[in-house]
Amino acid sequence: MTKVNRAVSIFTFCLLTVCALQSKAQTACTQTLRQARTVFDEGRIHEIEGLLAGCIKNGFNDEERTEAYRLLILSYIYLDETEKADNAMLALLKDNHGFSINQLADPTELINLYQTFRTKPTFFWGIRGGINTTFVNVINAYGIHDQNNTNAKYTNKIGIAIGLLAEKNFGERLTLRSDIQYITNSFDFKYGFFEKTTDGSKIINSTVTEAQTSLGLSLMAQYRLFQPKEDNRKSKIEKLNPYVGIGVTGRSLLSSNLTFDVSNSVGSSPDGPSEDLIGPEIRKKFNPTADVEIGIKKSAKLNYITLGLRYSYGFLNITDRNYDNGRLTTYFGYAANDINTHSITLFLGILIPNYSPKKLNK
Repeated sequence: MTKVNRAVSIFTFCLLTVCALQSKAQTACTQTLRQARTVFDEGRIHEIEGLLAGCIKNGFNDEERTEAYRLLILSYIYLDETEKADNAMLALLKDNHGFSINQLADPTELINLYQTFRTKPTFFWGIRGGINTTFVNVINAYGIHDQNNTNAKYTNKIGIAIGLLAEKNFGERLTLRSDIQYITNSFDFKYGFFEKTTDGSKIINSTVTEAQTSLGLSLMAQYRLFQPKEDNRKSKIEKLNPYVGIGVTGRSLLSSNLTFDVSNSVGSSPDGPSEDLIGPEIRKKFNPTADVEIGIKKSAKLNYITLGLRYSYGFLNITDRNYDNGRLTTYFGYAANDINTHSITLFLGILIPNYSPKKLNK
């Protein structure tokens, strides 16, 4: 037997031994929990702590450990050991963030103790990403051609948005969310000039694709459309937790590049690498938007899957200069119109709760 085979055999043997011992320990602890139930029902509650002490640290599975903590808490309550009951409840809440009491079945003493602790998430964090499409509104048109005799128009294209977010609930229905996003926006600008006298067509026709990247910081208030209820009392729509939101986003432009596709019907067509709009200060770097959003938050155990649709209205003119008096104007015949941009973004993401249970001050 080679050294490698010997090492593999030893590792496999050790792994099987550990698994066997763990399974044996868990079987023994399962029997201990059954015994603890019987002891509790018989009223020998002073024996519960010693009976469960070993297995509650190591031996129970998640469901068994929750039940063991519950029995331990109740025994401390009935023995009037307040501090131990508080400590056991805190340990349970840290171990099982999803633990909740049953208002109809649990003893009043357990319900009252549970309500003296912070049990809800302090905040949520998550990630989300999506696709957007950008629309352009022309405020003032510019160009080296006759503005009254042009075929200039904008068409929207697809971009992406991905970011990190944090949410905090204020009451049952109001949520404040902040997110930081990396955003790309893109749109085409088509124009032509130098009209032929014979048929009225344009001698030069250009399609310019503008690709922008920006970093956005958002602040949004969300309002939950339905009052929270227990899951078994919710309708199908209520289980989706629909919401509406309104907020603002400050966007800092990282790059804005033009790619030209030019055709010249009477001569050579100009071409070249993509052109930058930030260097010559044609595009403004700051572009705030007002945002409106609708969405849902579907629970997936303790987490939430989110789906949202956001409309962002850019209320400022993003053009700082209309001409660069360089390659853009003289070589490509390009002039930047005064425009503002709007976008629609479809998001998909996940929200993860952050728990920090503690005893509340009286």
